[in-house]
Amino acid sequence: MNEKWTIGEVAKLFDVSTDTLRYYEKLGILSPNKNDENGYRYYCYDDILVLMDVIFFRNMELSVKDIKSMITQMDVDDIKNILYQNQKKVENRIKELSKLKKMIAQAAAQYELCEEQLGKLRIVSVPTFKYKLIGMQASDLVPTIRKYKEENWVDDRIRYTLLVPQEELLENPNFCSAQVGISVDEENLHMLDLSEQKELFSLDAAEYLYTIVGTNYAEQENELLRKALNYLNAEGRQVKGPLVGRYLASSHKDGQDYYEVWIAVTS
Repeated sequence: MNEKWTIGEVAKLFDVSTDTLRYYEKLGILSPNKNDENGYRYYCYDDILVLMDVIFFRNMELSVKDIKSMITQMDVDDIKNILYQNQKKVENRIKELSKLKKMIAQAAAQYELCEEQLGKLRIVSVPTFKYKLIGMQASDLVPTIRKYKEENWVDDRIRYTLLVPQEELLENPNFCSAQVGISVDEENLHMLDLSEQKELFSLDAAEYLYTIVGTNYAEQENELLRKALNYLNAEGRQVKGPLVGRYLASSHKDGQDYYEVWIAVTS
């Protein structure tokens, strides 16, 4: 075939830039003829076929380096192996993206729950998560977080947890002296070894006042916790256990962390 196309015509035909075509030429992937008189590049039919393959493989997100080798050096078997290798990379990406999608959905659901249920009060049955306390300071939690982070499941399956003893809750409803720990939902317990599972505690069988509160950890009286205690008094119920709070969301603009909280109450 004697047809030939200018660099501008080829760029327009394949919706690529002329700089990209020059880059492929520099790498030795394309070899257009140059007119000695005007310096123009002209692409023949074979150049068009090569460019079609380049674009085809680039759409698979193969590297230009691999594509150059595929076009200039490899036979069918070699190209097949490159494609299978790329397939494995894509499958791994899909797994990572699926995990990321799950984490984003969970975080969005937690923020939505915070938005919808902040300060609302209701009586619920005992929750099924299990927890353990680490210490009195957030820094006590760091070794535990580091351990589970190495196992790649700290963010979506371990929840930062606070406990306020009953006496302190009744005397000063705040989070200033809360003990810190972690909690794990029942469906994730199998991911811990048996010795770790034995370190976790269930909440006592009882009815619980459930709500969502925000805190900056420094207020002398948390308004929503006071509201919850007043609600129990009005209902003729008494607190019969500590407050257990699980981290839900943060608003750094407002300086607030938000927790789901459960307070055991009398029937």
